[in-house]
Amino acid sequence: MKRIQKLVFLSAFLVLSGCQQDNQEASDTSSSNQETTELHLSVPAELPTMDPALVQDAISFTAINQVMEGLYRLDKEEKPAPALSDGDATISADGLTYTFKLKPNLKWSNGTALTAKDFEFGWKRVVNPKTAANYAFVMKPVKNAAAIMNGTAPVDSLGIKALDDSTLEVQLEKPTANFLSGITRGTFFPQNEDFVTKQGEKFGTDSEHTLYNGPFTLSEWDGTGLSWTYNKNPDYWDQKNVALAKITNEVTKETATGINLYQDDKLDLVRLTGEYAKQYLADPEFIAPLTARSVYLEINQTNISALKNEKIREALALTINRNELVNEIISNGSEALDGLVTKNLAKNPKTGEDFRKESGEYLTYNKKKAKQLWAEAKKETGIKEVEIELVTDDDETSKKVSQFIQSSVENELDGVKIKLKNVPFKNRIELGDSGQFGLLLSGWGADENDPDAFLNLFLSDSVFNGGKYANPKYDEAVKTAVTTANEEEKYQADLTAEKIILEDAGIIPLYQKADSMLVKNYVKDYIQYQIGSPNYKYITIDKN
Repeated sequence: MKRIQKLVFLSAFLVLSGCQQDNQEASDTSSSNQETTELHLSVPAELPTMDPALVQDAISFTAINQVMEGLYRLDKEEKPAPALSDGDATISADGLTYTFKLKPNLKWSNGTALTAKDFEFGWKRVVNPKTAANYAFVMKPVKNAAAIMNGTAPVDSLGIKALDDSTLEVQLEKPTANFLSGITRGTFFPQNEDFVTKQGEKFGTDSEHTLYNGPFTLSEWDGTGLSWTYNKNPDYWDQKNVALAKITNEVTKETATGINLYQDDKLDLVRLTGEYAKQYLADPEFIAPLTARSVYLEINQTNISALKNEKIREALALTINRNELVNEIISNGSEALDGLVTKNLAKNPKTGEDFRKESGEYLTYNKKKAKQLWAEAKKETGIKEVEIELVTDDDETSKKVSQFIQSSVENELDGVKIKLKNVPFKNRIELGDSGQFGLLLSGWGADENDPDAFLNLFLSDSVFNGGKYANPKYDEAVKTAVTTANEEEKYQADLTAEKIILEDAGIIPLYQKADSMLVKNYVKDYIQYQIGSPNYKYITIDKN
């Protein structure tokens, strides 16, 4: 195999694995020495939604980023660049007002003109409590967004206004340094009111009930199936700089299947796990970037009486040898994580110290102390035996991780049984949101270079807090970090918040995820960012 050239990996919270296609097509597109404009990928799980207001998972964000677009898009260097915005925004002297001019003649995939009103409608739909958009919290920098979501301000008071068809004005609560990067996310994309209203509850549930304005359009997705296709959008404003004509996506959950297809030149990228990653460490097409994604166990502290006890929660955490987990079980470059916030995400504004290093290590492996805490908890609660359900995805890695956790706990804590429930990705999201679990193998990819990207998840009123962790001091620290304009005060509040939740054993940290993969050397400019969904817009195929 030849070495990968001009392939940019900045790491991200989503990796793609092997895919299946017709044998004749594979021969024509992958084995041919001639250049092709098709890319064949697979994804690790099903696609839950294409509604920009309801998207909350990596699979959906990645899909939306290919077929829709907002005012700005991340460029190859991970910097926000004008997309639908016709040049840079005009920013007021106080940093509170952004004015955007849209490019002329923008179109939706049904031929309808795309105007500033589509942004106003889309953003207001996201923050409207009736929409129940779990990811609406990313809109909080916009004026009145938080008050609207709390039900204390009308939706029409949101700080966004279409001054005319091509001019959009956005007002912020306070100056926000990374605002332009933030609006590259799918939650901030425009939505056409007429189309959304006409589709009703069907909007975003399959490719026929979704509207597109990005580099590609979506087809062959029925809302529940295991495959979908992106096709080059002829009406995209920058279509001349989109090289790929077609991208196929097919869900493949078994690593061995993906590797076989990759070796047979029937796919262009395969994700590696466990022993497979070890086998390809020296391969020139192997790469394993560490991502800004934290993997942890959520703990149901509402419905499971035993888990209300802090000593039991801590005992569970201390039975898990995280170094053994990443080195022996996952074996793909992932690293043991001693906290909630990932390393290389944020730094002390005064000293430059990495947040993860400065915050320290929490809930580290200690089986002797785990046994002691369990013994003390049994005396305090009267509990002698307990069975706890651990809910995870049904992919290969999640199954192995769940089995390792099950073995770790049951071997050290006499009387504790872990019942495994491996379900499809979409079902795991639903079970997590509704709190239907004892333990939940979960994870989060940071939305920005800020500890708040993780800490906000476990506020007592957060929709992502499925285990219902609650501590007023934690809420206070996080809210201080979010609202203060003083960088040092914010940083110290973030440190305090992480210390509180981990000393409470509110969650159990496991590891920081790496994306180990093989990528064909003819795939150029496949870009995965440290934070944000990958952009297939920039990919070219060069077999010369």
